[in-house]
Amino acid sequence: MERERVTISIKKIILDKIDRTIDGANVRNRSHAIESLILKGLGTSDTRTAVVLMGGDDALKSIPNVEQALSELKDLGFETVHIATGFLGEKVQEKLGDGSKYGLKFVYNDKGEGSAGALAVLKKELKNTFIVINHHQFSDFKIDELLNFHKKHHFVATIATNNLDTLQGIYVFEPEISNRLTKGFSMLEDDILPKLIKDGKAAVCPMI
Repeated sequence: MERERVTISIKKIILDKIDRTIDGANVRNRSHAIESLILKGLGTSDTRTAVVLMGGDDALKSIPNVEQALSELKDLGFETVHIATGFLGEKVQEKLGDGSKYGLKFVYNDKGEGSAGALAVLKKELKNTFIVINHHQFSDFKIDELLNFHKKHHFVATIATNNLDTLQGIYVFEPEISNRLTKGFSMLEDDILPKLIKDGKAAVCPMI
């Protein structure tokens, strides 16, 4: 993500308050603290969270495509990526590691049942707009363009896919999607997304 160096003067009493927000984890340093506070004042957030769905017996075959997506997420300023695994989850974790080699932080989760179930167990973590990437289908579709489209049109969900039958692809969700997530087995593609489309709360963007 492109950055520019700037020089500013701040009263010491204000700078002391800024420094107290630095915790070494969520806020890493003074520059990060100032940027975070400015974004908050503008009504936005620099916390970007993504979920990668890595369930299924072919998840390992998709790792090269997933790595491409992870690189793009890093470039866009994402910090935390939740990796939802299922079958062969240990092998997926072994291949991807903790995220440090991608400049990201990975949090693995194998509790959910189905693609929607994987999100249901993350409700407390998904408090802002977030993105979900299905490992079955990823192309050169630009994630930043999808995010910009989503923010411009104010849908609960934006779906990027090249298969209207399966709806597998990349999704952007608002936190209110949590109201539609329930415990137990459920699939985004079958149980959640079709209803959102029917209710006029989701947009579908073709992958090209």
